[in-house]
Amino acid sequence: MKYLNWTDYYKDLDIPKTWENISYSNDEFPSFSCKGYTIWINSPNKKEREENYLGIGYDNLDDYEDWIFVVTYTHDYGTVTHRDLLSSMDFKKVKEFVSKPDMECIKGIMLEQFNYQMDFEKWTDSTLLAFLRDLMEGKTEYCLDNNFPKELMTDFLKENKHE
Repeated sequence: MKYLNWTDYYKDLDIPKTWENISYSNDEFPSFSCKGYTIWINSPNKKEREENYLGIGYDNLDDYEDWIFVVTYTHDYGTVTHRDLLSSMDFKKVKEFVSKPDMECIKGIMLEQFNYQMDFEKWTDSTLLAFLRDLMEGKTEYCLDNNFPKELMTDFLKENKHE
């Protein structure tokens, strides 16, 4: 069987311009990052997907569940507590799923993007929302650099204004 290159896994997909390709050569699959999520893309070829399943440590296909796309939290990368949030064959469903970050995504983005060491993972949702509101309104002593995703945070606050 002729194996596909990673770029062949997604060459026919309409990858949104806002998705960042974060693929590493030592990963099992190519991956993209969007709003605190990582989207992993498996081969479009079923036989190759089955071989990939065996290649990530399974002895047989007894428990195999077919997927082309898996979504995880970006901040879970490389951890033992890896959580698959969505497993799907439907790219449209994946794009819809990652279009709106949840609170766990926001905590991960804050851990990655905020220049000050704060343990956001231990904060309650309401505490983080209050802090984000104050931060975005300039009511804290913290400064945000040009790389901080201000628009994403503003949109998230608008969608969660009643919490």
